[in-house]
Order: sequence, then C-alpha cells, then structure tokens
Amino acid sequence: MSSTALFRPETEIVSAKHAQTGPSSVSTSLGTIFLRVTRDVESLKDLWEAMQKVAPCTADQTYDSARAWTEHVLKPDGRDAVVVVGTGADGAPLFLWPFEIETRLGLRILKWLGQDHANYNMGLFAPEAARALDRQDISRLLREAGRQAGAAAASFAAQPVSWDGLPNPLALLSHQRAPNSGYAVALGDFDDLYKGRFSKRSRYTLQRKERRLAEMGRLEYGWAETREEKLAVLEAFLVQKAKQFAAMGVTDVFDADTSAFYRALALLDGDNPSRLRLGYVKLDGAILATFSGFICHDRLSVALSSLAEGETQRQSPGALLLRHQIREACEAGLAYYDLGVGQARHKDDWCNTVYALFDSFIAFKPQGLLLSLPLAGAACLKRSIKANHYLWSFAQAVRKRLFSRAG
Repeated sequence: MSSTALFRPETEIVSAKHAQTGPSSVSTSLGTIFLRVTRDVESLKDLWEAMQKVAPCTADQTYDSARAWTEHVLKPDGRDAVVVVGTGADGAPLFLWPFEIETRLGLRILKWLGQDHANYNMGLFAPEAARALDRQDISRLLREAGRQAGAAAASFAAQPVSWDGLPNPLALLSHQRAPNSGYAVALGDFDDLYKGRFSKRSRYTLQRKERRLAEMGRLEYGWAETREEKLAVLEAFLVQKAKQFAAMGVTDVFDADTSAFYRALALLDGDNPSRLRLGYVKLDGAILATFSGFICHDRLSVALSSLAEGETQRQSPGALLLRHQIREACEAGLAYYDLGVGQARHKDDWCNTVYALFDSFIAFKPQGLLLSLPLAGAACLKRSIKANHYLWSFAQAVRKRLFSRAG
C-alpha cells in the first residue's frame, strides 16, 4: 500500500471559485510549462480534438465523451469538469488532463473524468512530452494542478503503465498495483487466432450451438444503425444488465444520469471516436446478447455487455456474438479488440494481451491523508481478495446470498 504526500502550506488553500484561472508557470526539465485550469470543456473543443488524434488514449479521454459526461452526469449532481492544459514556452500543447472533483469528508478529491465508468484512465500527452517528463516534473505539475483546483487529495484508478507504445508519466510517481488488469485481443488473421486460442472440440461445440439457435428462428448479428434501433438496443442492454446485477447482488450503476450519458454517445454520428457502437445478436428480432464499445486509434474497446435470461442462454449467444465481432475486427484491420478490466472466463479464452494497471492515491495537503490512506488501503484489500481464488469466490457467494434480488 502506498500514498504519496505532496504537501502545501495552509496559506495556499484555494476555494472552488479559483478552479478556473489564468496560466501559472511551473519550472520543469523541459523548461517552463504554463498551466491553465478551466471548467469550460466546450472552450477546449479544437485543442482537445487535435490532442486526441496524436496522444495515446481511449474513447474515454475524447472530447465528446468528456462533454457528454459533464452535461449528463456532473452537472445534475452540481459538479463540473476540471481540465488542466499544459503548454510549452512556444505555446504548443504538451498535455491535457481531464479531471472531476468529488467531495468526501468535506474535502475535495481529484479524479479522472468519468473514471468510475472507464476501463482505462489517463491524461492526453503529446508523444514528446510523454517520453521526456521526469518524476519531479510530474510531481510539480500535478501539485500545481491540485492547488488550482482546490483539491486536498487525488484518487486516480486503473491507469496503464504505458499505452500504444508510449510511457504514462504518472507511473513515475509512487503508486500501487490496481485490483484488476486489462485484457485485450491483439488481432491479425482470424483463423490463426481462433485456432490458436480454441481447441477443435471447443470450436465444434460453439458451431453446434450456433446451428441450434439458427434452427429456432432467424439468427442475426449486427450493429444498431438508425436512431430507433440504437435506442432499442441500449434499452435492451439496460434491462438485461439490471437483471444480471440483481441476481449477483450488485448495485445497478446505470442510473438515469449515466444512462443519458451513454444514450448521448450512442446517438453521435460517423467515425467519431466517442461514438458508442451498439452490437447485438438477435433471434427473431429478440436481443439475446449485446457487446457494445468504441473505436479509437485502431482499437475496438468494449464498454457494455449483457445477456438475456431464458433457455437461449444454454446456446451461449454471448460467446457467439463475441466470436463474430472479433472476426469482423480482424477483417476491418483493427489492431485490438479490447475487453476491458477484470478477469472473466471469456477473456481468458480470447485475450492474448494483459495490461498491468496502477492506482495513485496522493495527498496534496496534510488533511488529504484522511482520504488517500483509507482509499489506498481499501484498494489494496480488494486486490488481495481478488488475487485469491477462494477468497474471491467466497466474497461473491456471500454478496449474492445477502443482496441478490429479483430483477
């Protein structure tokens, strides 16, 4: 367990009204970097969209995703995004950090924007900055960002050590291993991939199940195209997921505000990397399973998945849909089909790439330790339980027994 303290004197405590400021300067190994902190996401549209084209990132760090999260999740809760932009002396952007503020124990804590619903969390770094910034640079820059945001501490979850071949500079700070890892399929020739991951018997079993489903009615794989179809598939996901959560004894995280966020992303047009692509398998028009996600930097990242109740579960429609989508991703020339964080059987079956993730719990002020230390301890305990097969199975069984309910 670790918690980094980046203390500042009490005289530097700032109120929320100072979270939108003019540039401040920080001396680094790259020279002076100017920081601007703003809550106005829309004012950054052009800069943000230019950064997301060159910086390693996922759809969760793109402009339209940030705008939708701010509008549909933060503002109804009385909160705003806090975005930090760092530029060099020549005015060239070096990084963009999308944050939000949450209040706990009366203290403000800095988090990645939308991090509770993102698989991977990171800032947008220009490649040259990602390679050149050192530990002291990141510490100074983050400390100044926290000061301007009026935050007592930071809680940054599920961060990759590197992404698309570039290092994550925040990994230079003290951190601890995250409870979960990320899982992806490095794509190529589908037949080689499929035969390499599944035995002949497993492939035959899945083929037999697909044939049985086809004998029951019209079997259809696809992606929602029209507005009506997008809304229908998303609604089917929400209903199916609510029932799955209820059976597991898990709180449904898709409340009205979060559902509105995903709805906004689903209704985006074209090749927008923030657009939620809704995939399904249907039998006579009824949705049996869904796998939905985003395409950003040649990576299809799954964000939502669900499975309908009923006898059709015996024929593994989710596994069939997953196989179909991975085949499509291979044929489209994508580099990865990313199944996100957390271990699961279907990920073990398919994934040939595992991402080590880390969490950062940082105190900017002495009282920030009241937040960072308990959060770091809870994450460490969660990781220990998940790493032990018997403890994790026991925890799941207890949760289901105590909290499962009718969907």
